Amino acid sequence: MTGQKMENTSQFAAYVPCATYFHDSDCVEYVKRDSLLVYDRIDEFLTLIFDGTGKQLVGFKLKGFKNIFTQQLSGNFRLNNRQFVNLVPAFEAICQEIGDQLDDDDNRKQSYRAAKDLAANDNVALSGSYFREAA
Repeated sequence: MTGQKMENTSQFAAYVPCATYFHDSDCVEYVKRDSLLVYDRIDEFLTLIFDGTGKQLVGFKLKGFKNIFTQQLSGNFRLNNRQFVNLVPAFEAICQEIGDQLDDDDNRKQSYRAAKDLAANDNVALSGSYFREAA
């Protein structure tokens, strides 16, 4: 292309990690990095998401979020599109619900702790526009 200035032809914006609620599967998913991912289902509520090596935790999926939110968390929030719900209390609510089962399974307990720590360290929150769907 002699004599023509090449324009930036990138079709994709930079990846911005965020928690997303998927209504059809009633789950919240957070992935901090756009790369090859390995999913490791821990139990009926939690799936850990690792990088392509399977060693570094880069996200999580929480199933049954609508039930968790409506039964245990919704009283703490006024629902509007500008609000964000921190996901750490969702982990705490699940841990409280399954209680003794975590004490009996160290791998499961460590998995929940790792996901909760990731949510806390990355300040993962679900925007009001998403959690309105879960209410």
